[in-house]
Amino acid sequence: MNPRSIHFRLTLYQVTLVALTLSVFALASYWGFRQHLISTLESQCASQTKQIADSLLSALPASGVAYVQDEIQEHFAPEANNLVIRIVDSNGTAMYESGDPHDKSFTPPPLVFVANLKEPRTEVDTGQHRLVFVRPYSLSNGDSYQVQMAASLLPLEKSLAGLWRTGMIVLPFVLIISMVGVFFLTKRSLSPVREVIATARRITSSNLKERLGEKRTGDEIQDLTRTLNQMLERLETSFKQMTRFTADASHELRTPLTVIRGNLELLQRHKQTSSAAFSSEDAAETLSQTLEETERLSKIVGQLMELTQLDSGEIELERDGFDLSELVATTVEQMQLLAEDKEIRLQTELESQVAGTGDRYRVKQVLLNLIDNAVKYCPAGSDIWVRLRKDHGNSILEVQDNGPGMPGGSLKHLFDRFYRIDKARSRELGGSGLGLSICKSICETHGGKIEVQSEVGKGTTFRVVLPLG
Repeated sequence: MNPRSIHFRLTLYQVTLVALTLSVFALASYWGFRQHLISTLESQCASQTKQIADSLLSALPASGVAYVQDEIQEHFAPEANNLVIRIVDSNGTAMYESGDPHDKSFTPPPLVFVANLKEPRTEVDTGQHRLVFVRPYSLSNGDSYQVQMAASLLPLEKSLAGLWRTGMIVLPFVLIISMVGVFFLTKRSLSPVREVIATARRITSSNLKERLGEKRTGDEIQDLTRTLNQMLERLETSFKQMTRFTADASHELRTPLTVIRGNLELLQRHKQTSSAAFSSEDAAETLSQTLEETERLSKIVGQLMELTQLDSGEIELERDGFDLSELVATTVEQMQLLAEDKEIRLQTELESQVAGTGDRYRVKQVLLNLIDNAVKYCPAGSDIWVRLRKDHGNSILEVQDNGPGMPGGSLKHLFDRFYRIDKARSRELGGSGLGLSICKSICETHGGKIEVQSEVGKGTTFRVVLPLG
């Protein structure tokens, strides 16, 4: 197994977590059980010493020492019960002291009277395997005594040792079972990921339509699969656009190149034959046509470079504030002559003091392109309105005409590169099919957008939305 794989790491993490949990639980159980056993033994010693003090020492002045000794020996049998019992007075003299425990499990503690002892005290000596409980008691005549009881810890320690051995035997088996279970559980959980990887490896540029199998599990794997499928859809769309763009660009560039080459071959052929039928006027017309196609070719190449630079961010736009109302007014004034030549009325409805932020030249380029398109494709006698207003933190710039309009099916492709509804007419009017693509890139670079609405026979409206300055 690859130690860097998620499968290996998940298995390792889970087994480590189980091991730590079991270890903490085992240690806590061991310590709790030990404290419980010690507490139980301590309670037994406390109960017996209290019984000795309350029932025997309290009657000591009347019953005598011998009676106390006999009663302790008869009722408690310290040696047989592996206990050491002593009654010590304030002078350190033992009024009663039992013998060594029967099983010799511990050494009796030294005989001593604990000074200034007001409450019962317990001492646990694991080295000597004993628990010592001392209870102070004072008679009504002022005499002070201490009842001392020592009990063996060996039975307690044997129980704990058995518990420890059981834990050491059971814990490895539990860890092994956990490791095997976690291994297969993580393997099963990650099987959809392996299916996704295998399918993704099969997808190439030749089968971008293939999609990953999405199971309705509602978990992160489904989210991952859905996200990858969405990414594949975007890749397929981008690949189709790139293929179409390459084909369209080749076609657009081939047409002027073919004309230029044909004209140059014509000039060369007539020069070699010195044909009198080819006059200087013909040569001038051929050269003029060649220059026209060269200019058109240069325009296409320039627009392609501009689009590429806008998309890649190589063109750094200015981020200055400017008066958008003034920019629109002066631009419309510049286009008035072009509109008048085609007998088109160019009108404005501008809200004053609309602030803009960005590249003034690029925003003007968008407006020029939209007005120029409207003038080109509208017949004589048409009207074009240029409107500007503010709306919820944005500036809304509209170029509306009452021209022939466009069919609804073409609107979704209108901003695609080299897309033209009527290619023959567009080429006749000098269009390359890149102007609206450039407008869209400029608007998006400014954090805005461009939209279009059109209806055949009723006209077209382009709407540019840009953030206010």
